[in-house]
Amino acid sequence: MTWALSLLAQRRALALGETEEGLSALRRVGGLVLLRHSCLGLALLAGLGLLLPLAPATAHAAWLQLKIGLVVFLVVPLEGMHAYVCQAWIARGLRATGSPPFSKDLTRGLGMEEMIRALELPLLGTAVPLLAWLSLAKPF
Repeated sequence: MTWALSLLAQRRALALGETEEGLSALRRVGGLVLLRHSCLGLALLAGLGLLLPLAPATAHAAWLQLKIGLVVFLVVPLEGMHAYVCQAWIARGLRATGSPPFSKDLTRGLGMEEMIRALELPLLGTAVPLLAWLSLAKPF
């Protein structure tokens, strides 16, 4: 839910362009994006906390190993890159931009965020249903 809300808010802010309204909308979106990354971190820590006591019993579950592999090698790197770009580049660019036009850091950060989002949609669009299926069906 937070992911969808932050995505829609960012899209709306970017649609306003390099205007005062667009700049203030980008500043408001920062907290929602931080909430998105914090919620994912908490969910991953909760999953790890639930999994550790059951590790010997689930060591040979191939469906669980595939699920953990997808999360560790797909979800975590994509969201980690997104968090870094948003919290480092875009935040630094927002601090450097007092009024339009956008600073070079902000423009670069928004471009990088757009590229990461372009990767997230097809990759996570196929991985999340697979993760849900692996959780519900436990096929092998």
